[in-house]
Amino acid sequence: MHLLLISQDFPPDVGGIQTYAYELARRLATRCEDFAVVAPARPGADAVDASLPCDVFRVRASYNTFGLKAWRTVRRLARQRGFDTVFHAQWSSGVGSLLARRFGGPRRLFVAAHGRELLLEPMAGIPLLGRLYNGIRTHVLHEADGLFPVSHFTRALLLDLGLPAECITVIRNGTDPVYFHPMNAETLRDDLGLDHQKVILTISRLVPRKGIDTVLRALARIVPHRPDVRYLIGGSGPDRERLETLARTLNLTDRVHFLGKLPRDELRRYYNVCDVFVMPSREEKPYVEGFGIAFLEANACGKPVVGARSGGIPDAVQDGVTGLLVEPDDDGALADALLRLLTDASLAARLGQNGRRRVEEEASWDHVADQLYQAIAGQV
Repeated sequence: MHLLLISQDFPPDVGGIQTYAYELARRLATRCEDFAVVAPARPGADAVDASLPCDVFRVRASYNTFGLKAWRTVRRLARQRGFDTVFHAQWSSGVGSLLARRFGGPRRLFVAAHGRELLLEPMAGIPLLGRLYNGIRTHVLHEADGLFPVSHFTRALLLDLGLPAECITVIRNGTDPVYFHPMNAETLRDDLGLDHQKVILTISRLVPRKGIDTVLRALARIVPHRPDVRYLIGGSGPDRERLETLARTLNLTDRVHFLGKLPRDELRRYYNVCDVFVMPSREEKPYVEGFGIAFLEANACGKPVVGARSGGIPDAVQDGVTGLLVEPDDDGALADALLRLLTDASLAARLGQNGRRRVEEEASWDHVADQLYQAIAGQV
């Protein structure tokens, strides 16, 4: 297979789709006869490109113009190196490939789907432009030879847009069980002054839809039963001030620690220092949790997880197997779920072990790359 991976979301930019595209690029490069990446030019890109076992072609473009500006690069690579198949990390960059196809570019086009990009309507306030935007999105998706949503929630969004079920294959996200693994975190525990306290952890962008306010309200219910509990919040974002105010209002200031944005090299240490990871994201369309890779990262470190029944989270968290699910915004149910895991050591250990096993057996990036390669190869 001669395959191009094309994504406007790619490191050194940071985010879930960036991780998805980079981790798949690392692995697809070893599975294809020829493989390359087309991504936006960014400061710091040289170090990223040097870490990959393939060529990376950078296009000077803004986030919103990348799809169109990449078409000449895609056409040139198709003609010069025989790339006849393209895989897009999301639909918007597919515009350039469809244009390139009209002028001798790749014949086959495949598109991943994550969630928000299928619900986003940036031109909604301008009726004519809104219809044009939605029309382009629908056209790109219908022209694709295969669609790969990361969850059953995202699959339903594609069906709602009128895409035929036979073109849709759910391929869930993954993580790296070699990098994220159980490890001793006593040094970090000592540095944070946690002693033998029970630790709840959230790592996410600090925005309202992540449901961190629900965790704080649940924590206020938990404290009378577990006065030894502490809550660590890793991440940055515009909601921090509101969350800090809520923590003070609930008299939780001495139990809640805002850690700020954590470097990737530190993430696994924090996953290992916690007793349970929680992220009860709510649906605030178009901003939804299409999957939730953080749940798999915590599971890979042997930790039980708690999420909400919203978006694609039920694909990331197997209720009663790798973690527990509660309804969004239900702080009472969330408190009960967290208390179960904080007080029942055998249950917490079993869910964490199941989560680690699941990542190793079916939810690693290696497995995702294999599934994606086989799905594309079956149609080229």
